Amino acid sequence: MLKIYTIGTNGKNKEIFAEILNAVNVNTVIDVRLWRQSRFVPWTSGTNLQRMLGDKYKYIPELTPTLDLLTKIKNGTINWAEYEQIFNDILKKRRIENLFTPDTINKVCFLCAEKTAENCHRRLVAEYLQQHFPDIEIVHL
Repeated sequence: MLKIYTIGTNGKNKEIFAEILNAVNVNTVIDVRLWRQSRFVPWTSGTNLQRMLGDKYKYIPELTPTLDLLTKIKNGTINWAEYEQIFNDILKKRRIENLFTPDTINKVCFLCAEKTAENCHRRLVAEYLQQHFPDIEIVHL
């Protein structure tokens, strides 16, 4: 059984964040945020995460939503169900399953800012990949 994780940075300090990742022995943390800077929580910026996690940190822009899609959900033009459908179509068009193999996907953790995975695209990325790698268990940290 392969295991993939998702984690949000909101509501965590960097020590708790690191403890959680170490507790589950994550191999790779993949940042799926379109914007990787934060002036309010600087430790979550991509460059700081790269320093903190070293080779374990990766950024894969193919796993991010488009600016247009983010704008529509944030301004209320679309609801979450519509967002899910559009984002899943984007993932399918991008063929993100080709970015991974069973060896490279095991113990990957998809990182975003949202506190919970319920209404976050990191959950959608994990669930999409689960359809292509049937031996995946998803754990939201």
